[in-house]
Amino acid sequence: ENYIILKDLSFSCKYKVTVLPAKSKGRFKAESTFFVTPPCSAFKEKKHKHINCPAEGVPVLPKVLAKPENLSASFIVQEGNITGHFSWKISKADLHQPMTGFQVTWAEVTTESRQNSLPNSIISQSQILPADHYILTVPNLRPSMLYRLEVQVLTTGGEGPATIKSFRTPDLPPFAPHRPHLKQHHPHHYKPSPEKY
Repeated sequence: ENYIILKDLSFSCKYKVTVLPAKSKGRFKAESTFFVTPPCSAFKEKKHKHINCPAEGVPVLPKVLAKPENLSASFIVQEGNITGHFSWKISKADLHQPMTGFQVTWAEVTTESRQNSLPNSIISQSQILPADHYILTVPNLRPSMLYRLEVQVLTTGGEGPATIKSFRTPDLPPFAPHRPHLKQHHPHHYKPSPEKY
């Protein structure tokens, strides 16, 4: 069983660890997990009297209220592949601390019963985007599949509430044999109707 030791972590912080086999060349998906380190006081109580915790009464930062708005999706179908473009906006009026980025999670929601998993299982991936990125491009989506998008604002004071919306990918057009004498068709653009969701 493989493991890694992470040193010099901070108290009461949320960390994300992503593992990807070396030289995988895209054959394996990156696996991510999140964990929160305990507060300093938890160690102070467990016979670690020598630890000097920060003084009590440190000003508490106001709760992060900013959340992404107007989540939308469009899909491009080209040569049998579906690429999703997910975008959102943010109201700067709700920002009380400097914004550091976005945490975006997209999940494939399926009712198929998979081995060693329950029906309605969710396959999800997360990514941290810079503060000036308001769009996420995800290639190789499955056709006629429901995807759930979750976006959170990351600030120096913590993360804001998640905005969640579901989108369904389009069907793939019927396969047509390659005809060299025909002009190359332009990619098909699909923008889901917001009334459906």
